[in-house]
Amino acid sequence: MPRKAQSAALHILNGNPNNKAKKELRKREKNEKKLNFGTEKLTPPSWLSSGAKKLFIQIVDMYKGTSFLNNANLIILTQYCDWYSEYTACNNRLKKNGRSIAGKINPDLRMKLSISQELDRLGKELGLTPAARASLAIHLDDEKSDTEEDEFE
Repeated sequence: MPRKAQSAALHILNGNPNNKAKKELRKREKNEKKLNFGTEKLTPPSWLSSGAKKLFIQIVDMYKGTSFLNNANLIILTQYCDWYSEYTACNNRLKKNGRSIAGKINPDLRMKLSISQELDRLGKELGLTPAARASLAIHLDDEKSDTEEDEFE
């Protein structure tokens, strides 16, 4: 199964496992800079619940100072916050009504498990899990000085 496409920077951070040519990586990096999106639209949509809006703002604040989160991530970030709000609502209903109702499994239990899988998937895409951050940072070097070798070698 083919791998998902990676940015040039991520490709370099992973140690250039596909042995891409320097010229190809430079071209990819240049093209990616053209696709650089701003962050001015990273505000929570009005239809999000108050708890989801708080989480949205918290995540945006957490990523300030990085180029990881931008306007292109607005939809996925909104989905994550909305799903998280649903997850907490399911959890509250489970605490109130219990895991079973009239001898049958509470539907909120199944919904909570399904939502947790979606949260896990979205969280990985947003770099919100320890494993996702580790995969981004595993090959991250300290900033190189100008006298050190080219980043594409």
